[in-house]
Amino acid sequence: MAWHDLKSESTEDLVTYIGWFTDADMREQAQDAFIAFCFRFQADLAKKCRVISKNRGYDQHIADDIAQRTFQRFLKYPKYVFDQKKAPDYDTGIKLYLYRMAENMFNDFYNEQQNPNPFTGEEELVYDMPPLEAMNAKPEKLKELKEIYDLIQKALDRLSPKHKIIYLTYQQYAQQGFKLPRKLTEKLRTELQLTQATVQFYKKEAFDKIKEYLDIYGSK
Repeated sequence: MAWHDLKSESTEDLVTYIGWFTDADMREQAQDAFIAFCFRFQADLAKKCRVISKNRGYDQHIADDIAQRTFQRFLKYPKYVFDQKKAPDYDTGIKLYLYRMAENMFNDFYNEQQNPNPFTGEEELVYDMPPLEAMNAKPEKLKELKEIYDLIQKALDRLSPKHKIIYLTYQQYAQQGFKLPRKLTEKLRTELQLTQATVQFYKKEAFDKIKEYLDIYGSK
């Protein structure tokens, strides 16, 4: 069924169909429903985003980009629950829901401008610790660094190869205020054949083990 065949469907049904996007067998219908949903609300959302954009000192191009981001966010999380206390009907409720989501997208955009994402999309998994010589430390620091380096290596040797890759990858790329890029976490899951929950569990085990070694055997 093409998207234009869904134009007469209720918004509530379209949202239900969009929720099937994660089901490979139903993805095509979910995509068609999403297109119909976007056509139904795009003019209204674009108008709202342009008002918000102007009030925040941004131009129309930013507004249209935020509107697109909002729809993509809805596709990822189509979790709207109608509440008659907040809106007189389902369609009005969806509009208000999209407006709130757009406000959050503008906040995210502002944060991106103030604190740019450091990742390029070219990040790769890390399999081994870098050579100690590559740290380019001053001679007086090398002894201290070598001690820490050796302890981390010994701790990793007590763990599985998957723990090691997860630890080194997070240690290499994790930065305060930023999650690892989605592309990189997908590589971890795919190559190691783990769920994201298991990746996080292995990560905690590895960091805990290394902290234990450093606490017990590190210089006092």
